[in-house]
Amino acid sequence: MEKSMQNTKQNFTIRDIMTIAAMMVICFIIMMIIAAITLPFPIIYLYASAGIDGFLGAIFFLVAANRVNKHGLLFSWAAIYGLIQGIMGYAFLIPYFLIVASISELSMIGKNTYRNPIRSMIGWTLNCIGNFVGCAVPLWWAWNSYKDMAKSSGFTSQTLNMQLSMVTTPSFMLAGIIITAALTILGTLFGQRLLRKHFKKAGIVR
Repeated sequence: MEKSMQNTKQNFTIRDIMTIAAMMVICFIIMMIIAAITLPFPIIYLYASAGIDGFLGAIFFLVAANRVNKHGLLFSWAAIYGLIQGIMGYAFLIPYFLIVASISELSMIGKNTYRNPIRSMIGWTLNCIGNFVGCAVPLWWAWNSYKDMAKSSGFTSQTLNMQLSMVTTPSFMLAGIIITAALTILGTLFGQRLLRKHFKKAGIVR
């Protein structure tokens, strides 16, 4: 019990922070590339881009999770993403992503959960579902200002109309959540296989 409490209260080292930062930067670059590629295809962009991000980003999250294996990793990951959204002009998303960060981190309660394949899958999936649902928050919160910012970012009227329809139709939102969860789960399964076959042999993770 005492060892478990000590493990939970461990602080991030400089090496941990560098690992998390490096993996997050790679994930954010992937997200920007996926957004640029899928934006001309509204259905894919709206319903699948968060899942594709989750699929491709899973391996980098798993590397950080296995190397760091300390509580607070997912909270930091989601909170920093929310802060970036705030810097980009969506300040009202910061509280939302703090909630996503808290829920994701709560799913990791326990000892060595970041090295547990099932628990890391659950945590990463909750984080990615939070990213998908986050696309609805600006429309619910401030549609007019979001519309102006989205158009300046390259959104077409067709994409905006489809996005509005998606976030105001529960069945469409549920479809997006299911797609995101399915792709993210597949990504973590693939990532865990890579970790076992290549990364552990190379000594990158334990």
